[in-house]
Formats: sequence, C-alpha cells, structure tokens
Amino acid sequence: MELPLVPAPQPRCIHLQSKAMAVHGEEFENDPDYEAGLTDFICVKTGRALGPDNDTVNTSLCSNADRDCYEEY
Repeated sequence: MELPLVPAPQPRCIHLQSKAMAVHGEEFENDPDYEAGLTDFICVKTGRALGPDNDTVNTSLCSNADRDCYEEY
C-alpha cells in the first residue's frame, strides 16, 4: 500500500516569524487569524515588519531567494 504524498512546504526565510508560527508551528496556515489575513509578520533579524533590506516581510516576499537577506528555512 502506497502512502499519499504530502506536498512540501514552500521554502521561506528562516528569519520570518509570526505569532501563528510560534503557536502552531508548520500548521500556522490553519490558524484562523492567518486564514483571515490578520497575521502580522516580523523579521527576527530586525525585530520589525521590515527585513534588513528595508522591504516588507511576509510569506510570499520572504520566499524569494533573490533577497539579499534570505536564508532558507
């Protein structure tokens, strides 16, 4: 019997953090606040909603390996 394939999570920067990520771990996308678009993200390197490159942080922007500050999780 073959096990169903589980899709790999999208790569993202190791420095991206949110309350949903801290509470729910890799299941953070199931958090009601995340689903409603109410999650605030911060960069652990800067402690702000801006990365070291002064650009906004979120799951899509911090999945861009072309950012100078990107380090894969």
